[in-house]
Amino acid sequence: MLQDQEIPDTPECHAARARVAETAQEMLDRVDSPVTIGVVGEYSVGKSLLLGTLLGCPDLLPVEERPTTGNITVLSLTAGEPGSPTRAADTTEIRYLSEAQLSRCVEDILSTLITTLDRRHPALGAGAALAGYDPVTDPRGWAPFDSWYPCLWPTPAGASPPPVPPELIDDAHRDTVVELCRIRDALLSQRGQYSVLGHRALVARKIVNEALKLPPAKVTPKTPPKFNLQPFNSENIESDKDALSRSFPLIERVVQKVTVSPDHWALGGLLAEHPVQLLDFPGIGAAGSYGRDKSLSRRALVDVHTILLVVLSSRPESKGASEFWDMLLEDGRSADALGQAALVAANVFDRTHLPSLAALPGTALTVPDLLRHADELNGIHVYGSKFVRGRQDGIVVTSAVPAIRAYELSYTLLSEETRERVRAAMAKLPPPGERPWEPIAARLESTDPGNPWTPRLRAYDNDGGIDHLRHAIEDHVRRNGVGQKLERAERSRRKLDAALLTLRRQVYRAAAGGNAAYREIAETFAELRFLLDIRVRPALHALRRPDRLDGGGFEVPTHGDGEGATRPAAPPGLAETAAAVHRAVFQWKEWHHLLERADRDPQHLVTKSGPATSESGMRIDYPGFGDATGADGAAGDEDPAEDSSDAFIEHFQHTVEEWGSNGREALREWCQDWAAHWQQEFAPLREWFADPGTSPLLIELYSRRRGGTAKARRQLGDLWTCLNPEKAIERIMPALDHRKWDKAELEGHFPARPHHALAWHHLMRDLEEHIEERERHPLRIVELRQHTAVAAARTVTDLLDELLGAVTDKLVPLYDLASAALLDESDIVPPRQEPPDDGHGSPSLFHGPSGVSPDDRDDGTQPPHDEQPIDRLISTWSVD
Repeated sequence: MLQDQEIPDTPECHAARARVAETAQEMLDRVDSPVTIGVVGEYSVGKSLLLGTLLGCPDLLPVEERPTTGNITVLSLTAGEPGSPTRAADTTEIRYLSEAQLSRCVEDILSTLITTLDRRHPALGAGAALAGYDPVTDPRGWAPFDSWYPCLWPTPAGASPPPVPPELIDDAHRDTVVELCRIRDALLSQRGQYSVLGHRALVARKIVNEALKLPPAKVTPKTPPKFNLQPFNSENIESDKDALSRSFPLIERVVQKVTVSPDHWALGGLLAEHPVQLLDFPGIGAAGSYGRDKSLSRRALVDVHTILLVVLSSRPESKGASEFWDMLLEDGRSADALGQAALVAANVFDRTHLPSLAALPGTALTVPDLLRHADELNGIHVYGSKFVRGRQDGIVVTSAVPAIRAYELSYTLLSEETRERVRAAMAKLPPPGERPWEPIAARLESTDPGNPWTPRLRAYDNDGGIDHLRHAIEDHVRRNGVGQKLERAERSRRKLDAALLTLRRQVYRAAAGGNAAYREIAETFAELRFLLDIRVRPALHALRRPDRLDGGGFEVPTHGDGEGATRPAAPPGLAETAAAVHRAVFQWKEWHHLLERADRDPQHLVTKSGPATSESGMRIDYPGFGDATGADGAAGDEDPAEDSSDAFIEHFQHTVEEWGSNGREALREWCQDWAAHWQQEFAPLREWFADPGTSPLLIELYSRRRGGTAKARRQLGDLWTCLNPEKAIERIMPALDHRKWDKAELEGHFPARPHHALAWHHLMRDLEEHIEERERHPLRIVELRQHTAVAAARTVTDLLDELLGAVTDKLVPLYDLASAALLDESDIVPPRQEPPDDGHGSPSLFHGPSGVSPDDRDDGTQPPHDEQPIDRLISTWSVD
């Protein structure tokens, strides 16, 4: 139907038509694409070795201690025959960046460099020299860049001093320039008839592995880099290793077909349902790469359906992982959708320390107790849960080295240095058959059979967690892979809807003249006023109600009727949080120990502890308790922890910090969800405001009706800001981190004297009987427990209330200003025009004195247009 639509010959109409074609093709590509699993993480977490081991071939990908490939590697998977090993095809497809892709990549690197330098060293004039400049397509080529960047280095002797002393400039900025120079040199080396831009080449895998490596991390050059042109073309890259290596900066991705052994991973069933490919992303932040890898990853992550985030078990919190996550959020996915799309592999788990649980003797063990005594496991729990939105079946612990030993996999194609590291790590593993994590897994299972750590640890003891990871991927693809794929296609569909509406608007605007545009403004402003004044602002003002702690949240006004109503999620409720903190405090084991001491006492008072006993050296330990010389041997002779306020203060601090952190994270997620919800709701309005035909009309209208250009700029800026809630939330997010507790502050919130022996401590002298009865009565325990729970809950909810206030203090004025900036319907009129003379001294009959067309009706409305093909297309598309 679109080809039947006559497109008026205006730039706006042609641009809108091109946008429809572009978004339609994007949607088709996403529907037809295979289910794509992106493997992401920092370069030092061992993801390439893990990925190869997962597929049954540890040396499938280059594995070095330093970053290597620096490219996106696509592994297109097929199932092999039984008895055959996993193997890669003999040839590899090299896909080069198109000119447009290279232009965007250079723009990404340059814009980051400009923003940073203008903030830190404005005297360098990076923005003035390079802002808006594209060296790939600019007729001047790289000349402006080449004439500017030497200012980052010391000037030659006798020359005028640089605007900023070079020692004050971070080497990272020079390294970024060096990378841009490598891209420049590669681009200029291949220009001509046989350009590689947009080219695809099949190259022997051996040549690819030798040629495509990041340059080793070098010391930043002491002088500005010079041109280094080494010619190559699309013909010699297929056979010349050096030519292929020189083309490295222009490569977009490497595609490798892999046949997976069904004896190692029975992929047949999975591939029979959906074609699957794995994308191994370059490690962000690697030395030797200063922006190119990040730009390539940002573009490719748009079409990833499932994310396998590989983190280091000993250091799961990583800047690289957070950067990847931010990229995905910037693409418009909600935090909930990302949580459903993610799997987390805490890798190199063989280096994780087996926690000593001397302070937790016995057989029972809860997950919170384990995590309090095992920092590395707690880090995996905290940061893994952040990415999978608390979906514990999405977290696995893995290590390639135990898996290589368990499955007897060959790794002969790895470099000698890497093979030696694998052999050294293997030598440190426990003997085959020994299961070091089983005692902890069994204790957890006896206390909580459904806990996630028991299967996680047992899977690691089995084969390094590889089989657990395989099943997690299979289950996720079957359960969510197609859903995630369709979610990406749905985003493209919404973009296509908006593009079609924009095209229709431009077609009718071109046909109807000026008055139709002003009626359109009035209708759009009425829609926006409804959204702001009925839905957004009342909900934000409700967050400021002083009684929301008692209400446990707030109701969000809905839009639409019945099943068509939509609502964003509510922020974390203070009442629910307070109740949860209460329950957490009541579960402290010290309360139970004290009440048990009172139960055992004939007078039902909390018995005093006894002083530590001396050892005669003659006792023989009962076999079930193990070696008395270890940490467990002396644990029973310590003063009971519950005899001093220190133990309760420590618990108090941990509980408040944990629930405060959880609440802060929940509020952060709510902000992201709220922004994602309204970003989608406002999408058609943003399209309309950004329409090239709309902006000049609004600027003229506001300048005329609101008294000048400055006020028009300010009020239109308020409206544009309110339509971009994700940008607004980005600016608010830092406010959620400004409030931190220190130890002394938390001690001040604790409802008892800190660092003080309690009445049942053996060092406390005996008092009169009625005083002892009062001070050691179980009611004292109950009172202390209640006061502690109330204090902890109040401390946490006060923090959340303060943080929520920091959010609403920014959002409420923003949307109040936007509402005030909307013009009333009576103000939305075209400019007054003087009637032209018809040559007889009479006004023209074509336009009235106010610019009203004779086609308009008496009531100000316009007769209906004849239906256009674009109308039928939109109607049919909406029904389908």
